[in-house]
Amino acid sequence: MTNHEKIRNAFQNLRNRTFKTEEIIDMVMRMYPNFAKGSILPNDHAEGNKSPCRCAGTEERIFDRIERGKYTVR
Repeated sequence: MTNHEKIRNAFQNLRNRTFKTEEIIDMVMRMYPNFAKGSILPNDHAEGNKSPCRCAGTEERIFDRIERGKYTVR
């Protein structure tokens, strides 16, 4: 399972809910304790960072960035 699939799976039933980055990290880590904590970057699955997921900026993205450190699940 890819990082994208793990993050998507952790939030699949939480559409339209807003979370802080720290909450997103905690939720993914609870579901996937072996997930590399430093690899949980919500912005990579929203608007994109330097090395975004293929979903960034598309209709397939997991999150919409609301403000710095705050994301809504799509």
